[in-house]
Amino acid sequence: MTTTTGSVALATTVEKRLGDPYDTTNPNGFRAILAAREAGQPPAGEPFRVDGIDGGDVDPEPLMHALRAGYRRSPTLTRSGGGAQWGSGAVTVGATAVGTLDSGLRMTVRHLRARRLYGAAAIDIPQLRAVLAGAYADLLLCDALTTLAVRNTDAFPAWPDAHDRVVRILVPRVLQGAMDRLSLAMGSRFYIREGEHPAFHLLLNEMQSALFAAGGRVASGRAASGRAASGRTADGRPDRLPEPAVAAAPLSGMTVADLITAPAVTALCDPELLAAAPG
Repeated sequence: MTTTTGSVALATTVEKRLGDPYDTTNPNGFRAILAAREAGQPPAGEPFRVDGIDGGDVDPEPLMHALRAGYRRSPTLTRSGGGAQWGSGAVTVGATAVGTLDSGLRMTVRHLRARRLYGAAAIDIPQLRAVLAGAYADLLLCDALTTLAVRNTDAFPAWPDAHDRVVRILVPRVLQGAMDRLSLAMGSRFYIREGEHPAFHLLLNEMQSALFAAGGRVASGRAASGRAASGRTADGRPDRLPEPAVAAAPLSGMTVADLITAPAVTALCDPELLAAAPG
């Protein structure tokens, strides 16, 4: 089984098991998750686990794609189900970033298609379409960078450790910015707790905690998956977020063009699409 086939097969299995998140009768859906959160109780659905990983025989890339199914619904529930212990920090960042932004983008599109402003569908307003396009470009960028990391491919060999720092520092910030812009497109529905919209607010809050935790671990396929008892990762790096100045050092001198035109990145995504990413 190839990596691509394995990624699709495992992810599809987990998605089917968790069911449609918009189904109001689904115990793993947004409504059930929100109701349980407000009641201070665990959801009635089964734990957000990825079948078959306990044996340790799942490669990082299929694992990342499968975990996205859980992160699309609730980063907190996915982490409490064991997602925080599986794979490297890149797996968690890749699952959280793309999974959460995927759901946020879908919710915003659904909302704008149903909403009418000035006698027309809100989704036809150019400024709002630009927000959606930018969030989609950000999603593609996060997907490409984290996929390369879990494949143990250094996209920026001219800048030592730059790829690790890009995944640990840049990707979470890109995600945060994209979700913030989508929340503005949601308007008042971002904070009105009715219908399916409250799930957007839940995802936005939970993904920040999940990404902060993931950022403290190594975001590279070259790193070991566990934490060393000494407080450092298995390859000797501090098991915590670096100071801002330290984090930015390996990225100094890099431009946006360097980021989106690296051969490894363009092999996964058209740089013209990535150039539209506001993040």
